[in-house]
Amino acid sequence: MSSRRRRSRRDRRSPWRATLLVLLLCLAAAEASPWLLGWLIAQPYDRAATLEALGTTIPVDSTQADRPAEEYLGDHYLHPYLGYVSVPLNDRNRFGLPGADPLHPGAPDTVNVVLLGGSVAMGLHTFAEERLLRGLQRVPAFRGKAFRVAVLALGGYKQPQPLQALSWFLAQGAHMDLVLALDGFNDIVLPMCDNLPFGIHSNYPRHWNMYARKRLDPKVQRILAQRLAISEHRDERRHRLAASQLRHSNIALLLWRTRDQRDAAELTELEQRLRTTMENAGADLQVTGPVRTVTDTAAYRAEQADLWMRSSMQVNALARANGAAYFHFLQPNQYVPGSKPIGPKEAAVALAEGPFCYRDAVEQGYPLLIERGARLKVAGVDFHDLTGLFRTEPRAMYSDQCCHFTTPGYLRIAEAMAEVVVEGLKSAPAD
Repeated sequence: MSSRRRRSRRDRRSPWRATLLVLLLCLAAAEASPWLLGWLIAQPYDRAATLEALGTTIPVDSTQADRPAEEYLGDHYLHPYLGYVSVPLNDRNRFGLPGADPLHPGAPDTVNVVLLGGSVAMGLHTFAEERLLRGLQRVPAFRGKAFRVAVLALGGYKQPQPLQALSWFLAQGAHMDLVLALDGFNDIVLPMCDNLPFGIHSNYPRHWNMYARKRLDPKVQRILAQRLAISEHRDERRHRLAASQLRHSNIALLLWRTRDQRDAAELTELEQRLRTTMENAGADLQVTGPVRTVTDTAAYRAEQADLWMRSSMQVNALARANGAAYFHFLQPNQYVPGSKPIGPKEAAVALAEGPFCYRDAVEQGYPLLIERGARLKVAGVDFHDLTGLFRTEPRAMYSDQCCHFTTPGYLRIAEAMAEVVVEGLKSAPAD
């Protein structure tokens, strides 16, 4: 009797044990075979690409995991001269800008460097500043000195914002020894793609229709709050997994990647809602600036190239008048024809398919910038075109479909800039 009871209990447990065993075998097979895992949930899986997106790949790219989240409207506040600056938290100084305090006084044993531009200049500061400064130490006049780098740049900055920033800080007594500008993309792309469709004056800051009224429109506020919440949760999940042993699990990586892609899609949808909301809002001069009707987009684009060129001339004049050397660099971009061999993996990350305003603006606008750069040289500006920097580079240099770079990309740009400065200042007398 007791024997029959024991067999009965074993029989009842057996299905559960079998089910558990099958489940464990499935999990083991899924972990062992990413292709099977992707097939099971109809979600293609690439472990290397997922680890790269997570920020836990090779050491040279590990700094990407510490990249500060790019602010977007909600983390900016209006500035009377610069358009907008960041909230002075985290790695921002008291003026809401990255890098050292621009008003640090000059000293014989210190080189005060100023970096001008937009988010790419910020990226250079974040990922490659050490490489840049290591190269600048080869300038005879800089040997044995410390460096302080003030970054007059934020995401979306375009001329004349960097020019205004330089002028404002010089008027307050800033001391500068070396001014470096890395720009061009924002200057030729954003007026066409982010200002013109909303009737905003081309020379106004990007998204000025949003900045000028963001504290007044509840719909805009709600969308910005949703976007900020999703971005913060997305970054938190990424950092948590990157720091966890679960990052070695294919299942955990795939689940994270699936959720991250869903968040990215939702952020894209919110961006479109934000644009639609602002487009449907009534226009006024505070938002649009001087009213103009644009019928000739080629002439409009040429005006932006001219503004960029003249702004660089003014930066050069200001720098020289205040005893600083100035070097201007046109940033590379993946949509410049023939500028880089791009393989399938990099193309999946860096090249947009279908209609894309940024790509069209680069293809049509960058030739104008290159031509204006030649004029800058004739005018005495130390200008250098970096669009061909990656012409024979097979590695992935671009990190998104816009204009930003992988860490190796930023490092190569830093090296190229340093080489130019060393050559340009090799005859400068040491103090």
